[in-house]
Amino acid sequence: MSKNKKEITGTVETEETIGAENTYAGDPPSISSKGETVTGYELARLEAYLQQYKLAGDYEVMEEEGGKNNTTRMVYSGMERYVLRIYDNHKDIAKVRFEHQVLLELNAHTLDFEIPQPVRNIYGDTVSSGEEGKLAAVYAYLEGERPDRLRESHISGLGQACGNVSRALGQLHLQNKPSYTPYYVLQDNYGHLEKQTMLQWVKADIEACELESMMAELEGIRRRLVELEAAFCKLPRQWIHGDIGFTNALARGEKVTGVLDFEFCTRDLRAMELAVVLPELITEESSEQSLRQIRLFTEGFGSKQGLTAEEISYLPDLMQLRMVDVYLHFAERFRQQLDPLTEWSGHTRRAAFVCRWIEDNRTLLALLFGSCLTGRQVIGFVPEKPYGS
Repeated sequence: MSKNKKEITGTVETEETIGAENTYAGDPPSISSKGETVTGYELARLEAYLQQYKLAGDYEVMEEEGGKNNTTRMVYSGMERYVLRIYDNHKDIAKVRFEHQVLLELNAHTLDFEIPQPVRNIYGDTVSSGEEGKLAAVYAYLEGERPDRLRESHISGLGQACGNVSRALGQLHLQNKPSYTPYYVLQDNYGHLEKQTMLQWVKADIEACELESMMAELEGIRRRLVELEAAFCKLPRQWIHGDIGFTNALARGEKVTGVLDFEFCTRDLRAMELAVVLPELITEESSEQSLRQIRLFTEGFGSKQGLTAEEISYLPDLMQLRMVDVYLHFAERFRQQLDPLTEWSGHTRRAAFVCRWIEDNRTLLALLFGSCLTGRQVIGFVPEKPYGS
């Protein structure tokens, strides 16, 4: 997801990882670094995790990329390459085990792309713990580069991968309790963030005063989306990835070859899988280009997974829901003093632009979605009780 959901309290119901306990013989492998970004303190921190794995001889660690919620390091061990992921945003081992359970279940389905494969440590587990209590996992490295959001083959290919993921997840029958709440329970997620409080932030900063009119638009959409919750509850729900995008995928040449980061997999509206990605394709430079990119992605999605007429009719609203969620998520991060005001300001401007664009293009979007999403067989579903009941 956009990492914006309120976490559900309580333990995730998941089985313990099963595997024979292995013994580790000999001295632990040594560690060296490439580049100056890995400090002595970080080397010691990484050793606490990596010494729990059977890695070939000496290994090297490189900082090649990272994210806002996790620490990611590349590990070179002999002829093999791995990805070390340290979870910085929580210490809930059940969440990570559930993520790995989803990956294991998906591997039983026919997918047109690769997904991460967690590696077992010397104790037979796929989750490791460091001295700080932080959790980590090691994954087999997947070849590829991030897809180019301007390359048509990548836009279409990511749409196909998104539809394929949705179709596969829709066939999983996991009994686990979700760790994150759905997007559509907006009032439950962000009811404590009142408009007047956020307006005070804006008025206290002269550079942010221009946000007042944008906030008025977003708050109006927010009220409407809260009123639509009862209608959203009637739409099909299933497990969704919730954070598919160009930064969570891989491509080789013209083909999208991998989907990454299932950390925020949860139960939500099926159509949210598509609604989360589409706003990324809306550009301020050209409305025509935005519509073309949305068509390419939606055609790709629709070739793998269809939606019902009701889902299609609410898709523009769900796209706005995604953007209002982002706006409120970063407001919450500012309230907790995790981000500066400029971070929230930037996301507020972007959310206001995208929501306004969606409103101005509702008719065209309805025609586009109708033509792209109704040709594929839709997997049936059993209506669920409203969230929280």
